[in-house]
Amino acid sequence: MNISTPAKQFNYDRAMLWGERLKILLNTDFISYGEISRILKNKGIFFNSIAKSDLVPLLSSCLLTPKEFMDLIERSFIRELGEKYSSCKFELASNGVEWKNEIRENFDDVVSGIKPEHGREFASEPSVKVEKSGDIVISYSLRVVDFSKDWIEQEIIYPSEIIINQSEDKNKLEIKEIKTSKDTGKINDKIIGALGRFYLSKNIIKNEKPTSIVFDNFDNIQRIRFFLQLTNAKNDEFSFVGIDTFDIVRDQKAGKLPEEQRIKWMEGHVNSLQIKGTDLGKTFLLKEETYYQYYFLIKMITTYEFKFGANIGKCNIEFAFSGKSSRSDDFSNTTFDFSIKRISPSSEEGSKRKVKKTIVNQIQGIIDSALKNISLNS
Repeated sequence: MNISTPAKQFNYDRAMLWGERLKILLNTDFISYGEISRILKNKGIFFNSIAKSDLVPLLSSCLLTPKEFMDLIERSFIRELGEKYSSCKFELASNGVEWKNEIRENFDDVVSGIKPEHGREFASEPSVKVEKSGDIVISYSLRVVDFSKDWIEQEIIYPSEIIINQSEDKNKLEIKEIKTSKDTGKINDKIIGALGRFYLSKNIIKNEKPTSIVFDNFDNIQRIRFFLQLTNAKNDEFSFVGIDTFDIVRDQKAGKLPEEQRIKWMEGHVNSLQIKGTDLGKTFLLKEETYYQYYFLIKMITTYEFKFGANIGKCNIEFAFSGKSSRSDDFSNTTFDFSIKRISPSSEEGSKRKVKKTIVNQIQGIIDSALKNISLNS
């Protein structure tokens, strides 16, 4: 998937932003809490929270230099354009049912009512093709113009793909989606919804809505166990190395924290926390189930080693529940996805694409295996 570089038309050299004008920008969904926290730390301001409601007032009370502002925007482009992967499944009415030709022959009708939101348009309309592997691939790209409104005159292209194949047991249609922005995530949801309605009308699937991994499938304990199952990868090709960071959010409905020195300091003071894997003083939060009920684990970045033929190296994978409004602490209905943060060492583009695809397939297998070991809520 090729990604366009944004054409910057904002005069960074003369920009000095602060106060309410800066707060408007920081509160948009395009700026992450991580970028805000990073700039605050560079200014010598350390705050033990990952909530934008805490961080935005702090940074908006400061002056951003032109360089800091440019860095903030450019990092946001990179973050937004990073590919995120998620999946869902439809249960087939029978394992011998014909599903490929139906979508190929009726595709234009299926997606005819799908339109981008205001300020967005299709740079390339949704199209369908059959890969040599037999997979059905739906691809398109979105053009977003002036997405941060008063601040930047921009045009940027976001590509996306939806891949459909039949499960090994032939009982399900597996839908794998690649998102490069929240906007492509919304379009993907519309396309998958249209696929569900179409296939159900043809008696190809049993239910219109697919099953997917969402926040509400788990209670607090199950969710942490699921994340930790993702660290069980160990084979000759792909194996877990360690946890780099994890983000937790205090569950205010879970009751008072235990009266223990190493955790009671959080009571009434900390709503959310990002913990580095090297911070041995707090990793007990992942190691001891006694505390699982008191918080949500929402994100984890891990390192894996790989050896795919001559390609040997490491990769950093971010697992997270995504789709929440940045101004809310409600994670209900957020969807589990993952992204590749870094692959090392770097290699030629062709080889890198092959390695990337193999890593994605390995991670998908790890996720499927993790789910089999967790009893999910309905």
